[in-house]
Amino acid sequence: MNEIRRLTGIYHEVQEGSLCAQHALNNLLQREYFSAVSLADIARELDEQERHVLGHRHGESENMDDTGFFSIQVLQKALEVFEIELIPYASQHPIAQQARADPQSIQAYICNLREHWLTIRRFGTQYFDLNSISIVPKLISNTYLSLYLVQLQQSGYSIFIIHGNLPPCLADNKLLNNTIDPVYYRSLTARIDNDNKNNKKNTTTSLESTSSSSFDETEIQRAIKASVELDNSQDKALQDVLVQSLRDVHGIDDSMLINHHENADVLNQKLLEQAIAASLVNDTPITEKDNTTTEPVPVPPPTTETTTEPNLEELRQRRLQFFNNKEKSTTDTKPLESNK
Repeated sequence: MNEIRRLTGIYHEVQEGSLCAQHALNNLLQREYFSAVSLADIARELDEQERHVLGHRHGESENMDDTGFFSIQVLQKALEVFEIELIPYASQHPIAQQARADPQSIQAYICNLREHWLTIRRFGTQYFDLNSISIVPKLISNTYLSLYLVQLQQSGYSIFIIHGNLPPCLADNKLLNNTIDPVYYRSLTARIDNDNKNNKKNTTTSLESTSSSSFDETEIQRAIKASVELDNSQDKALQDVLVQSLRDVHGIDDSMLINHHENADVLNQKLLEQAIAASLVNDTPITEKDNTTTEPVPVPPPTTETTTEPNLEELRQRRLQFFNNKEKSTTDTKPLESNK
């Protein structure tokens, strides 16, 4: 941008927020004459005049809004101090007819599309588009000016002719006898635009990297904290389940559960000991049941003697003894039957 300023002397404000009306006026006048505050004062003055004439006491302003937009009436009122008039390009005003017939006969134009304003102005013998969205003024050839205005109209822009004498400026003096080579100027502005895009890209990448690193670290800390909280909640839930289970199933009273929120290891040890004790009391062997209730079968105490498996000879002897006893029992019962 400094290269452009040194080459052309053009004062060019770049977009800040939605203050394009302010930028369009200052770029037109080639100096920082107006601020958002001064334009807001003009807008409030117009609002008061409209309320007085129309009798409206309340309602939103139609001359400005919170975004920084200002109406055409505000711009017209601001330029009155310079004895400059804004004439609609499409009107039947003689100056408008002259402008449509010969666009180069007009020194400057202000264009509006919804909330956006831009300025086109001649310095010396060349026109420049002073759109605040662009970081540098764009050169418009004299032969292209007419077509450019038509394109703006087709895009929906309202064009206003600057009728009056603009204040003298450095760019006028510098470019009056020193025209800019269009080829060189376009290559210069293209390089500046490209450098600006690369700077924005690098800045964005750096910010994203920093943000991503910070985000990753923050998320890791959150994940660790959430994991610890989850483990603690699961431990507490498990202890609650064990306590309720021991109370319901094993009949454990609440005396040892009063300090349920004491140290987890101590509580777990107490629960384990109580569970074992309750299990030994309640786990009595039960025999098969039919229609009657039987007494529990006593379980013999475990012996310390070592039991050995019988060998084949012992099994054969036991089997022979079994059959001998059975045969003897049969023989003993026969005489009793014959006596009957």
